[in-house]
Amino acid sequence: MTAGVAKGGAPAAALPRVLFLNRFYWPDVAATGQMLADLAEDLAAAGWDVQVIASMGAYAAGGAALPRNEVRNGVRIHRVAATRFGQGTLAGRLGDYLAYLGGACLAALRAPRPDLVVAMTDPPITVALAAYIARRRGVAAVYWVQDVYPQLAAALGVVAPGSLPYRASLAVARWAHARCAAVITQGPRMTRILVANGAPPARTRDVANWADAAAIVPVPPGENAFLHEQGLAGQFVVLYSGNAGRGHTFEAVLGAMERLRDDSGISFVFVGGGQQRPFLEAEVARRGLTRARFLDYLPRAMLAQSLSAASVSLVTERPEAAGLLLPSKTFGIMASGRPILFVGAVDSDVAAVIRSADAGVIVAPDDPDGLARELRRLRDDPAEAARLGANGRRAAERTHARSVATAAWATTVRTLTGRIGTP
Repeated sequence: MTAGVAKGGAPAAALPRVLFLNRFYWPDVAATGQMLADLAEDLAAAGWDVQVIASMGAYAAGGAALPRNEVRNGVRIHRVAATRFGQGTLAGRLGDYLAYLGGACLAALRAPRPDLVVAMTDPPITVALAAYIARRRGVAAVYWVQDVYPQLAAALGVVAPGSLPYRASLAVARWAHARCAAVITQGPRMTRILVANGAPPARTRDVANWADAAAIVPVPPGENAFLHEQGLAGQFVVLYSGNAGRGHTFEAVLGAMERLRDDSGISFVFVGGGQQRPFLEAEVARRGLTRARFLDYLPRAMLAQSLSAASVSLVTERPEAAGLLLPSKTFGIMASGRPILFVGAVDSDVAAVIRSADAGVIVAPDDPDGLARELRRLRDDPAEAARLGANGRRAAERTHARSVATAAWATTVRTLTGRIGTP
């Protein structure tokens, strides 16, 4: 593969040895695992020494058994034993979190001494583990933020803002943030929130996620096997692809589907899973919405075809979650050359990405009439839909491509932590 991080002539020994902590990694379908695999492999291809400590558990039920140790594309992967209580209950999630954190702590203390310990946000308190490991081993801690906790949990009603668990989690997070040599966020609003919660302002930067624009390319309808296999040829396809989690909103989507129920030319397709999928399926059945279908997660190799099957793709975000996450599906949609219809807050980081690229339309989450109107408009104006999609593709190639973004991530982290190496 082509490395996404420029070598710049530096000998491998001058580049950092990095240890990543995240519960999920390749081949898991979890978005954090997929993003981490991209970055870890690009760093390894550029000469970094890369190890990942993940879990033997899977994000989706029924995941295949994975080896405890393996090397893939230059990345050493170590998986710790996991419980499998699953996503269904808070107690189950906490059990899985604690099992991973305990195993990861022991594995990190036994691993070869790294230069950097990088925590993602699954599970949420991993940054505290990274700060502890970094302090024990005299190295730098880096926080690569995907979701902001515990604020996101409070915003989604998982924990009460004034409760003891929330206050304790916030205190631990503030302690850990202040001890990070670098904090990498997804956007300016997220940066402001993290700085307000203890992240060092001089060491906090935003480097948004990416899509592999070389792997996800626009596939014309006539060449799209997925489109034809699903019997969607000739339809205006409204696609929601990926996790339908607590941070996403679907009331306006369901309302728009009701308003468009008699339009035989529009089909809604939901691909993936998540906590809200059972709710969506139940509501579609209850409301008698016959022009919707649900498919399970698809292999990543099929993303070019599945995302290109859309006439327009949906991204949704609860307004309470603005600045606390940024759906990574945004960048895959842009790479596919299809317009985005974002349902969420106009001042969120994802809305800023879409506006900057002029890659889609933003609709308030309480406006099903507006959503239905925009869907009809894009259906009836294919030239405008094509323009927005082409703008997104252009931004995916120039700004949000994997090769560009992983290089920016590496440069930012090396600069902030002082692990520069020989130029």
